[in-house]
Amino acid sequence: MVGGVTVSNATLHNMDEVERMDIRVGDTVLVYRAGDVIPKVVKVVLDKRLAGAKRIKMPTLCPECDSRIEKPEGEVVARCSGGLYCKAQCKEAIKHFASRRAMDVDGLGDKLVEQLVDTGKISNVADLYKLSVDQLASMDRMGAKSAENLVVALEKSKATTLPRFLFGLGIREVGEATALNLANYFGDIDEIRAADVECLLAVPDVGPIVAQYIKLFFAQEHNLEVIDQLSESGVQWPKIDVQTNKEKPLEGKIFVLTGSLTKITRNEAKAKLQQLGAKVSGSVSKKTHCVVAGEAAGSKLTKAQDLGIDVIDEDAFEKLLAQYEL
Repeated sequence: MVGGVTVSNATLHNMDEVERMDIRVGDTVLVYRAGDVIPKVVKVVLDKRLAGAKRIKMPTLCPECDSRIEKPEGEVVARCSGGLYCKAQCKEAIKHFASRRAMDVDGLGDKLVEQLVDTGKISNVADLYKLSVDQLASMDRMGAKSAENLVVALEKSKATTLPRFLFGLGIREVGEATALNLANYFGDIDEIRAADVECLLAVPDVGPIVAQYIKLFFAQEHNLEVIDQLSESGVQWPKIDVQTNKEKPLEGKIFVLTGSLTKITRNEAKAKLQQLGAKVSGSVSKKTHCVVAGEAAGSKLTKAQDLGIDVIDEDAFEKLLAQYEL
């Protein structure tokens, strides 16, 4: 029990933290909830360390595909260099693509994705739309009816939106908010594919590093082939009417989001505010214009009230967006 909550897993972040605290296999550690939320390992209880406790070592090769593990200079995260050649990365890319916030393919569970990749029935996200009822029905724990339902769900998922599709592609550092900003700025994927880094930097919330990741993704031929295959399979979305010269009603305003939103994700709310010209900050200050307070809002709400800053609830926020037809 930590702060009234039963904690079963705690965050170590990365190998730098493991080495800094000299954490070893079998160690007893102290845990606290960072920001009263995220369980985090603080330090090792050395007097409880077992004799001969082994140090934790980062492998040099990926345990899944034997590709070299790389840790780029200036980054803390070590990554398998195998890309989609690595079955583990391939599986996670497909799971992400089919997830509720991306293409929302109902009935495509993690275990089924792993089976489909392991048996060679799919090797990328475009292969999902080539699956037949017979192929699916032959999988473990998949009857004919479940297979039919999944094929229907895949067909339904073809009608999507550009932000969902971009998010589903799994471009590094492109979350829901950035995907929405890219879609609203360019209007369609062909324009994004053709954009250079300078053009990408003009998109709200896209910095030099993210711009490079986007450019690199669309520069790789195999990624473009998968996108083309998805289009040929019937995946489509309405083109967005881009009005670059339209005055943005919240230009220069600073908003802060706090608490849990139930009708929209925090990333979606952030993207919509940025679309209207607002800046979304992570902290409340005298320069803040408005705080959107969801359920269980904490210290940010208190500070806003103390500073006399406007506070609106989720219903009022929904009306604000509706006012500008978002």
